[in-house]
Amino acid sequence: MAKYILIFLPALFMLACAKKPNSSPALGSSQAFVLPADSVVEIFKSRPIPPWAPKVYSYKESAERKWDLLHTRLEVSFNWEKQQLNGKADLKVEPLFYVQDSLILDARGFEIAYVNAKFGKSSVPVSYKYDGLKLHIGFNGKTFSKAQVLEISIGYVAKPNELPKGGSAAITDDKGLYFINADGKNADLPRQIWTQGETRGSSCWFPTIDEPNEKCTQEIHITVEEKFKTLSNGLLTSSKKDGKGLRTDVWEMKLPHSPYLFMMAVGDFAVVSDKLEKLPLHYWVEPKFEPVARKIFGRTPAMIAHFSKLLDYPFPWPKYDQVVVRNFVSGAMENTSASVFMESLQGSRKELVDHDWDGIIAHELFHQWFGDLVTLESWANLPLNESFANYSEYLWDEQRFGIDDADFGGLREKQQYFYESSRKREPIIRYNHDKPDDMFDSHSYAKGGRILHMLRKELGDDAFFSALQLYLKKHAFKTVEVHDLRLAFEEVSGRDLNWFFNQWFLSPGHPELVLQSKFNRNELVISVIQTQDTSYFPVYRIDFPVEIWVDGKSRREILKLRNLEDTFRFKMDVEPELVLWDADASVLANMDFDRMPKEWIAQYRLSKRGIHRVEALGRLRNSFVDKTMIKTILNEALNDKFWLCREYALEAIQEMDSTIRMENLKAIINLASADPRPEVREAALKVLTELKFDGKQRILEKATLDSSLAVSSLAYKQYLLEEYPDSGEKMKMLSQDKDNSYDAVLSAYYESRPGKASFDWFVSILNKPADAEIYELVRSFGRFIENEKDPARQQAGFKLLFNLGMDGTRAEQVIAVYQVIKSLKQMPDSAEKRKAIREKHRDDDFFEVLEYLD
Repeated sequence: MAKYILIFLPALFMLACAKKPNSSPALGSSQAFVLPADSVVEIFKSRPIPPWAPKVYSYKESAERKWDLLHTRLEVSFNWEKQQLNGKADLKVEPLFYVQDSLILDARGFEIAYVNAKFGKSSVPVSYKYDGLKLHIGFNGKTFSKAQVLEISIGYVAKPNELPKGGSAAITDDKGLYFINADGKNADLPRQIWTQGETRGSSCWFPTIDEPNEKCTQEIHITVEEKFKTLSNGLLTSSKKDGKGLRTDVWEMKLPHSPYLFMMAVGDFAVVSDKLEKLPLHYWVEPKFEPVARKIFGRTPAMIAHFSKLLDYPFPWPKYDQVVVRNFVSGAMENTSASVFMESLQGSRKELVDHDWDGIIAHELFHQWFGDLVTLESWANLPLNESFANYSEYLWDEQRFGIDDADFGGLREKQQYFYESSRKREPIIRYNHDKPDDMFDSHSYAKGGRILHMLRKELGDDAFFSALQLYLKKHAFKTVEVHDLRLAFEEVSGRDLNWFFNQWFLSPGHPELVLQSKFNRNELVISVIQTQDTSYFPVYRIDFPVEIWVDGKSRREILKLRNLEDTFRFKMDVEPELVLWDADASVLANMDFDRMPKEWIAQYRLSKRGIHRVEALGRLRNSFVDKTMIKTILNEALNDKFWLCREYALEAIQEMDSTIRMENLKAIINLASADPRPEVREAALKVLTELKFDGKQRILEKATLDSSLAVSSLAYKQYLLEEYPDSGEKMKMLSQDKDNSYDAVLSAYYESRPGKASFDWFVSILNKPADAEIYELVRSFGRFIENEKDPARQQAGFKLLFNLGMDGTRAEQVIAVYQVIKSLKQMPDSAEKRKAIREKHRDDDFFEVLEYLD
């Protein structure tokens, strides 16, 4: 499952923190006075517990397997009016080892019609008890031994909307079965049915043993109106009309997989076919987006080919479908052979230039091996699914763009984990978690992916990927725990890796490193102090790579950190120009160190990795004092081969006085019109919008035709602001755009024009089910309300904003509403409205942002 969270972070590239180590005596130094033991105890008792201190809940063992679920056959139809499923489930089970006299199934919120069991050739009713959550089935006094297969038939009605509200930050609802626009009254919303099984949602629509350590084959007969298409796991083996406007599709998965990975989707979809050799691929989107389906999903064949080669394991399932649905409760879900995605993936061609979805697509695809083929045996081992899926995003960036883009993605993952670590530090393998949904956090995802990258660097590529290949082949169609992964790495590498798994997978926290280097008398002395609180966290064993640069040449050294304080000495004739810490940009640690501006200049000019050059630009951006240095460094950065350096240089130039900007005008114009990356073209155009120069109208007009929505929107905004003679014609053309791609441009126009026409336009746009520009639209509407003179329209607009904040599920929408309501100080109940919104979203992952904004 992909978890996408909007996070407001401090400056993006400030990894090299200038904090000084604590002024307490140096670690490891002798002390003149030692406190008595009782005093030490009292001091520790009185210490405040930090907010991130690891929490200890009861041990969560893997589910006991009394039965082996062999096969699930379902017959389902739907009651749209009541939003219910009418079902018949036929299950084949056999005792795993011990003799059994009863069977307990997960069945949440059902109405049970009957339970039959097949004894010999006869199917007869059997006794059962049902409490709304568990179905307890007896066998009329019979018992079953290992290798005796029992067939159970259950008639039922699933009533998901009658279940208590559940869910978490990652999976916002857990009722398993969802009807979208069931009554068909919303013309802007398609009618759909879809399922979401992780973690225990599958048992909301069919009776099963809803545990990840269970696997079975499946067959699903789905009866729907003829106008709808259906999708499920495996292959469509039959499709028959009944002559009364209904059709029954039969989907079969003949390979075993876990019940939480079962899925269905029903709706009016356009299906675009693709393939990789003999593997059929299909992209399911709303009909409106059929022309861009390949632009969204079209790199899937290349991803499958790349991952299959890396893993030496062909795609394990008979086909792969990817479907986009409305109002999905998470980012995406890796159901076996049929992944489901949130509606945000659907966009115009111009939007997809600015933001492709390869990360989430690769994530769910990699799960088909890590999670679906080889599955965690308990939710405590969730990183065996999610860490690998997260790391696939790095692997795909590395393949598609190169190491610099991959490193940038890795940095964002590291920052996401560090953001969460300010309030939460747990082992990523957590047997003592509270509930399974708590496992879906940045520890399991972001931190887990970074740990895998460190393991790759520790062992080398050949050993790392060979171990993954062994792990998959050894455990295919089985379930695993973290020690199975460790043993695969140990078998391939011949190394004992308990130390690595203990400190990274099974212990909380991360290293806090204070780094220092001094040159004195032909000797470079490097000291590294680990300052993390060792009452909670381990002393880390790290092979820490550094590059020592002398006369433009680098010398690579591995600092073997083993103690709270380590010192390393290197003989050399001259003082180094640079000691580059974490040379591979791979170590998951907070690093504190001081560096002079000349060293940051050296890092920018010498480092081969783009992420180190970006880091240097970030530091230098606030340290420029010499105009010559400004020109030199920024001129170099404008031509950097890594696009992020070019973008960062343009952002720095935008902060400079107009003289500096005009001196770089030619280069900026070139970047705005011809840079291959839309992010750079947009950054360059932002600089140009603030300048006056000959030919500006021609450049803006050309930019309105850019393939990027962000670039063309910025150009249109500025063009209208400059009020060129044909601005009215441009405005009319944008208003007729069928994709509503330029809503943000139009909102900037309408926000400064109070009145009914502008108000009506905002209402029509903000009441749409989804809009990619919702954050900017809400902020723009807030400015309109501030300018509006009519009190009735002000109040109506304020009420609309409040409803958007209360009903919104997207973080960017709620956060924008919260910011706007706070800024509308003239509205008397602003504080009460904010409080209500805050309480409504207390359990959402962006709640801390709302608290911060308040």
